[in-house]
Amino acid sequence: MTDLKTLPVQKRPTGVRLSGRILFLTEDPALLTSQLEGKDLDWNPAIKLRDDISTDEITPAYICYYFDETLGDFPYLGLKAGGEFPCKRGLVRAGGFVVSVSGKRRGKGSSREQSPYAELCAGIQCVVAENIERIYRQNCQNLGILTSTDFGILDRIRNGEE
Repeated sequence: MTDLKTLPVQKRPTGVRLSGRILFLTEDPALLTSQLEGKDLDWNPAIKLRDDISTDEITPAYICYYFDETLGDFPYLGLKAGGEFPCKRGLVRAGGFVVSVSGKRRGKGSSREQSPYAELCAGIQCVVAENIERIYRQNCQNLGILTSTDFGILDRIRNGEE
């Protein structure tokens, strides 16, 4: 035990710089589709973000048969926007997104760990929402996905700041 006490502990960096695209999970299927096709949206509080995104929408049950990095092909396949399901297999991963943004109550519902793992495997490193459900937030943090309710970080991420 004394040997363990003498081991140096490397501290985490105090700042993080994310490099990649930001995906806004909007209620408008056309806006969501345009992002998946390569267009970047500027953050505008007037854009209506999806509220009440459940883990079932992030990873529908039929996807949960996968348990490895294959899950990265499937985030948001169950996400409904304007009565449509704009997210298709592989589009989030191929889009180079590192941040996913939504409205209120992100991650509600079941506590399935596949949801943040699918996001992580697709490249998502940070989730921003008005509020984030406790178990989903803990699952994100356990996997190393940053979570925030501060929409001000979006401009800092876009500007390449820490």
